[in-house]
Amino acid sequence: MFDPAPPALEASAIDHRVGVEIARHAHDRGQLSLVLRGTMMVTSEDGWWLIPPGLAFWVPPDVAHGARYSESSSLLHLRFDARFVASVPRHCDSIVMTDLLRELAHEAVRIDGQTAQADTLALIAQLVVQQIRQPKPGPGLFVPHGRDRRLQHAVAELRRHPGDDITLDALAARAHTSSRTLARLFVTETGMTFGRWREHLRVVCAVDRLARGQSITQTALELGYRSTSSFTTLFTRLLGMPPRKYMLRLMAREKQA
Repeated sequence: MFDPAPPALEASAIDHRVGVEIARHAHDRGQLSLVLRGTMMVTSEDGWWLIPPGLAFWVPPDVAHGARYSESSSLLHLRFDARFVASVPRHCDSIVMTDLLRELAHEAVRIDGQTAQADTLALIAQLVVQQIRQPKPGPGLFVPHGRDRRLQHAVAELRRHPGDDITLDALAARAHTSSRTLARLFVTETGMTFGRWREHLRVVCAVDRLARGQSITQTALELGYRSTSSFTTLFTRLLGMPPRKYMLRLMAREKQA
């Protein structure tokens, strides 16, 4: 007698309270998490991602990751049997949640566990995996931290105090290395110079603060900018639109969910 094949897809809707942290773990299935409300911050050995409403996050099978929720959040989780994700990239990534992807996920949650709907779940799995294979790139809310221990020490310091104007020399001293070595590590392991990396970190931190209802002025001052206009200029350069317009789009996505 043959054992029945594992379900193609397992789907669930989950709510998290503000401040919840999920310790580093891994799944034997690939997982796609769709953020409907709130924000999710995901970490892996490569760095960390901020996932606001309207984005989804892909984690391949057996990849260790953790999550934190800075506000009350609602998500849909889809977990795929290995046979459906063999050709999907083996790295974490965020993708834009299209209307089709959102509706497929809602339908998967609705029929999850119904034996009579196994074929429908398999079809949904195939359609969703196609979306993962050919994603619409997200807005670049990923902050790499590299693999070198000295660089990770420096990055952790900057993440704790993103608004500080610490110099490269001072940061290198705290990381027990030279400023020349630390500057090289930023470029070789993150693809960005120290200054560019810090600008990117501040913008990602800004999205998190603004999503929690903080004002643009307060966010700019907390993140080390002397004026709202200088913050707006950088935000627009990195994310393609000013912060007010960006947040209006996020709120619109949240309403659509």
